Amino acid sequence: MVEEEIRKVVASGRSSIAITIPKKWVSALGIDVGSYVLLRFMGDHVAVVPLGRSMRDSGISNVVDVDRDNPDYVLRKLITQYLRGVDEVRVRFNGYTGIKGVVKDMVRERISGAEVIEEGSDYVVFRFVTPTPEVPIKRLLNRMVLTVLGMLKDSLDMLRGSVVEPEDIIDRDNEVDRLYLLIERLVMMGITDQSVLSKLGAGNSRELVNSLMVSKSIERAGDHAWRIAQIIGEASRMCCKLGELPIVDSIVELGLNSTDILREP
Repeated sequence: MVEEEIRKVVASGRSSIAITIPKKWVSALGIDVGSYVLLRFMGDHVAVVPLGRSMRDSGISNVVDVDRDNPDYVLRKLITQYLRGVDEVRVRFNGYTGIKGVVKDMVRERISGAEVIEEGSDYVVFRFVTPTPEVPIKRLLNRMVLTVLGMLKDSLDMLRGSVVEPEDIIDRDNEVDRLYLLIERLVMMGITDQSVLSKLGAGNSRELVNSLMVSKSIERAGDHAWRIAQIIGEASRMCCKLGELPIVDSIVELGLNSTDILREP
């Protein structure tokens, strides 16, 4: 429930002003006389954060209880926590310890900065190390674009008959996925805490949302490049070399035009 009150701003000394905060509000937040608070300028308003709470919240912890023999399901649960901004997650396998190793490999492969900090016979604690948000989102988007362009080029080369391992393209698609999830996590940080907007290279929340939409489109392009390589590899093993078909030149030309569009600033 949101509560509101109008308070009068009063002078406090020669260079400061002050307002009073309702007693029930400060009591609920654990603020008392002598407590320290963090004042955060948010662009169009000022947030008052109890300093102790700010420190506690920075290391939010959570628990995922595994209730089925499905590593993909556990990964989706962990990605949800990652995007929420959770720093540490304890996964309790509850009798499904047979998938623990697979889950660890999948998390390291799909989530940027994921590391195991504690492990027992039936549990694992993951920590998500997010880089200090001083990396402009555009730099991450540029990395995604360059990676996807390489994937598309190699997929088209495969279609022409060049020897390219599909697994290599799949590995790069996983890197694109990691970058996309990292961007989404940073965007959520920027939306909820506008003090980091400048560190992300954004002027406002709208720019962050636009960047997220662009990153999603790039991520989908990477998926298409991976799927093209997969289809070519399967066709070569099962029946024929697609590079010998007369329509290949037209397909390659269309693909090159698509990469030119992706290169445009």
